[in-house]
Amino acid sequence: MTEELENIKSSGLTPSTAEKNWRNRRSQKLEKMELLNLQSSLNSEIQAKQSIADELSKVRAELVLVQKELKETKQKVENVKNDSSKKDNLIRELQQKLDSAGDNYQFLKNTSRLARSESGDSAGAGDEADVEDNQPPSVTSSKSNASDNSGEMLSAPVSPIIDTRPAHLPPKPKAHQFLVRTFVAPLKCNHCTSLMVGLIRQGAVCEVCGFACHVVCQEKVPAMCPVPPDQTKRPVGIDPTRGIGTAYEGYVKVPKPGGVKKGWMRQFVVVCDFKLFLYDLAQDKSAQPYVCVSQVLDMRDEDFSVNSVLESDVIHANRKDIPCIFRITTSMMDPPGLKNQTLMLVDRESEKNKWVDALTELHRILRRNKLPSRTVFQAKEILDNTISIVKNALSAAIIDRDRIVLGTEEGLYCVDLDREEIARIGDGKKISQIQYVPEEQLLIAVSGKQRHIRLIPVGALDGHDVDWIKVVDTKGCLTFDTACYSQGCSSNYVFCIALKRQVVLYDINRTKIRHQKRREICLPTSAQCLNVMGDRLCVGFPSSFYIYSLWEETPPFCLVNTESTALSYLCHNPMDALIAVNLPNNEFLLVFSYLGIFVDGQGRKTRDKELMFPALPTGISQRDEYLCVYSESHIDIFEVSTGDWVQTVNLKKTKPLSTSGMLCLTLATELPHMVYLHNVQHRENQIRVPEVTIHHVKERSGKTVLSRTRRRFSVREPEKVKVGKGNTAERRSRMISAPTNFNHVSHMGPGEGIQLQKLMDLPAVKPATQQCQTPIQTPTSVSTPVSSDERSVRGRSVPQPKPLPRALQDSGSRRNVHNGSASNKHPSFMNPWNQRTPGNTASPDGSGSVSSQEHSTPSVHTAGSAQAHSSGHEVREAHEQSSPRHSIASNTSSNVSYPPSPRERRTTAPAAASVPILPLHAPNAEDHGGSSSYESQS
Repeated sequence: MTEELENIKSSGLTPSTAEKNWRNRRSQKLEKMELLNLQSSLNSEIQAKQSIADELSKVRAELVLVQKELKETKQKVENVKNDSSKKDNLIRELQQKLDSAGDNYQFLKNTSRLARSESGDSAGAGDEADVEDNQPPSVTSSKSNASDNSGEMLSAPVSPIIDTRPAHLPPKPKAHQFLVRTFVAPLKCNHCTSLMVGLIRQGAVCEVCGFACHVVCQEKVPAMCPVPPDQTKRPVGIDPTRGIGTAYEGYVKVPKPGGVKKGWMRQFVVVCDFKLFLYDLAQDKSAQPYVCVSQVLDMRDEDFSVNSVLESDVIHANRKDIPCIFRITTSMMDPPGLKNQTLMLVDRESEKNKWVDALTELHRILRRNKLPSRTVFQAKEILDNTISIVKNALSAAIIDRDRIVLGTEEGLYCVDLDREEIARIGDGKKISQIQYVPEEQLLIAVSGKQRHIRLIPVGALDGHDVDWIKVVDTKGCLTFDTACYSQGCSSNYVFCIALKRQVVLYDINRTKIRHQKRREICLPTSAQCLNVMGDRLCVGFPSSFYIYSLWEETPPFCLVNTESTALSYLCHNPMDALIAVNLPNNEFLLVFSYLGIFVDGQGRKTRDKELMFPALPTGISQRDEYLCVYSESHIDIFEVSTGDWVQTVNLKKTKPLSTSGMLCLTLATELPHMVYLHNVQHRENQIRVPEVTIHHVKERSGKTVLSRTRRRFSVREPEKVKVGKGNTAERRSRMISAPTNFNHVSHMGPGEGIQLQKLMDLPAVKPATQQCQTPIQTPTSVSTPVSSDERSVRGRSVPQPKPLPRALQDSGSRRNVHNGSASNKHPSFMNPWNQRTPGNTASPDGSGSVSSQEHSTPSVHTAGSAQAHSSGHEVREAHEQSSPRHSIASNTSSNVSYPPSPRERRTTAPAAASVPILPLHAPNAEDHGGSSSYESQS
């Protein structure tokens, strides 16, 4: 019993023991895993500490080495100082000996003094002349560096210049004698190796050693004259992180004007300050670059890229040249997303690879250093070349977000960007300049060949019959500007007109003529520009600006002090005055045709820095503290407060259409475009920028290109033009015989009145063909009742109408356009009174006839022409007589009807006015529904 009991106990304990053993093994595994993890992390920490210790050792070794080099450098500096002091003592001793030498050296002194005076007079008279004798070598040699320039510069003999110093001046061997000079070719600064950009006065040259540098680099140049050779081998002014200094240069070939098929021309390219400067070369043997920059490509552009080209990219190029061609891309207009692409050709493929690698590396450094973006303006297309009025645009003004007015050679136009409508305003006189005063709801324009000032109420833009107000005695207006001044609690406006030798001020009031003459200001000569600065008027003359008071009879004061030696060059070199900008602290920026200077209220120069233009300006504008300088190939943006050149916009042949430069006309693609310069610091556009839809189109060659959808604009003409066209159509209609099989129904006006008449059925014209006749209206005036005898005579004298030719039927059935949108292909032939809508009781615009065009070309749409005649002349007459866009309003449509919205124009068919009812053929399978249209051309 006892043994059995023990066996039972042992058998009962076996499961618990096995479970306990399993738990022990599991816990042991977990402990081992945790131990392994701890060991792994410990090893990682040990390795990290070891690497840190190794790096620290290296840093310590480098520190010791740098400290040793610093000590050696200090020792060298001390030695140089000692040598310099010894030389100074030796020079003093020699000078003392020379002074005590007696009369033996008196002849030499007089000769030296005479030579110096003659050379000094010649130098003083030609300070602004071209520097050639003591000018350092230019950068016209390919891949030259700063050491080559310094070596050639120091190899020039300087002893004659030192010998010709006047004896009465104390010797200053450590001081440079800098004079601002004008260069005839692009030159690099010997301090920072960057280009000295500008048209005149590009830099300063030391008269002793010939060291050339920027005016702002003078203070940074080593004081010792001449500069030691060890400091010219590696100029200290280079900063690769900011792009300061010349990185690459050489000769390339670019396409001639007209494209690659016209050939290639040679240019000199310099890469510095993260920009590419392209210079044209002279055609003579010297092949020296011109000082004016041909093109500037900014590497800070967000779309900048450098790539090789394929054969499909340069289809007109020689196949042997394709491996040697590369392309530089920058932004141009967005929308529509156009890019500026510059092709460059070099002699060998290896040289092309060097150019591509160098520019790619520089762009990588620019992006790696994350330099702040200096983009200010972005060009956005408003109207493209398919608008015919764009190519002759002279001026423009923004009315509101959706409307702009455009002054052209043919007259004034209002462009509605929302409704996609163009309305002609007034007569067809040339509009040279225009400004809009929103508070007064008034447009001020220089109109006609005689350049008179006219005031245009803004109601004229809505199609109202508003007379333009002519300001008397303003013939030959040069320019004008507007200003606002406060009088009590209200703000009043004036406009200043610059005539031949005077400026006339007018107040804008609420009388019938909207203006009143205030005062006249006499001028010494004709004004070149006019700027209102608060209560002062700044007038620009050649090489000078004058400030006049608007309200007081005080004498003017000049902003260019001719007695100052710093500004005396303006008197010797007359320059056109472009614009004056008022800065804080009573400072002014005066912009001339070759440069810009900073002066104070007394006309004294306040800064050594001057605005240097890379190319000759063709236009100028100022907006949002930025100055836009327009040239043949690009637009340069300067910050007026600092004078820094911050951006380059690659839009060639661009001119501003207003003083703010917000709207511009450009020939960037050799075709006219109107662009809006949007300030990227503003979130929203000040005007509506159209959305452009881009499609990928595959050509026959298999290449996929981008194609965009063109917008369609309607053209609205004035009421006078519309009435004239309507009378012409009516006179022509009298020459055409009356319709046959005609019954007149008295006019009942719009609504259901016509259904109250008991109409009798007319016999079919062609019963054999079973063509029924349906009454439809034509937009002509209401006719008087015609007797049955007259109808019978007319029926015998007029031949039966014939169907349209097959070609016209097909063309009419293919496309029917109204206001730029396709209408229904099969119009309904129900009662026209049931189809009339209240908004279409008159012509769609109410103020003039409208012709549809796809950006420029008009197309006429007939909404129910009378009878289709076989001859082409009768078809044209039917179009002119029945088109609702060229119709005469009926006697019931006395109220003005405004143009429908774009959505209404696309969905609503035009309704005809009340007119006599004419029988027409019913449309069949091959007919176009009794209406015809000309296809709008793009």
